Amino acid sequence: MLKGVFRMNKPIKERSFILYIILSVITFGIYHIVFWNKLSKDVNVLCDGDGKKTMKYGFVFLLNIVTVGIFGLIWKFKLANRLQTNAPRYNLKFSESGALVLVYNLILPLIGLFITSLVMVKNFNKLAKEYNDYNGLVDPDADKRVDLFEDEEEAEVEA
Repeated sequence: MLKGVFRMNKPIKERSFILYIILSVITFGIYHIVFWNKLSKDVNVLCDGDGKKTMKYGFVFLLNIVTVGIFGLIWKFKLANRLQTNAPRYNLKFSESGALVLVYNLILPLIGLFITSLVMVKNFNKLAKEYNDYNGLVDPDADKRVDLFEDEEEAEVEA
């Protein structure tokens, strides 16, 4: 049983990282803002009751420009920590923390951004799946999504 998770009527959609990359490139970064803005809104639903609130990304994007990328790093650090902290509520455990986000982004700026975004989306999707399962909600796009982390055994069972 999930601890402190409140029942909602709308499912939380899991996100496709591949689609995020493709649409972000096609739209010259506009989809990047939309994607993280919607994800931050859903994180607030998934983590409701933990006493924190994730700032919407639209505002973060503007502050990120003013602070030359520092505010965006802090935001992602806090987001990764919030996902990790709330994982036990969903009977999950994430080893990736905000510290990983900082290290990867500072040591390998472009590759680190890609890797940490991928990890955060993966962790978000795990929380969303557990949330939806617990509340008896169905993600309408679940059958259309490509999962980069799908186990080979799961793929064989489905075939």
